Amino acid sequence: MPIVTITLSDTSTGGVSVHTDFTPNVGAPCTPAQSTALEIITRTKRQWGITPPPQLHEVDIDAMHRRRDGVATEHGSTDNV
Repeated sequence: MPIVTITLSDTSTGGVSVHTDFTPNVGAPCTPAQSTALEIITRTKRQWGITPPPQLHEVDIDAMHRRRDGVATEHGSTDNV
């Protein structure tokens, strides 16, 4: 019988971190415990507004480098160029 562990922990910024040892496989059937764990995690994310970190294809790496290097401010100024 599969066992799914969900761990909730406090973060240093006052939020809540949700971790689990369950990794669903695409196309594989879930047991009732696994389905319930997925539902709990989905509801927690939706109700608490927990968003996953951005994926690599969603990050404008050039903008991050400009910010890191101080080339442009947040408002698009080129004072530091």
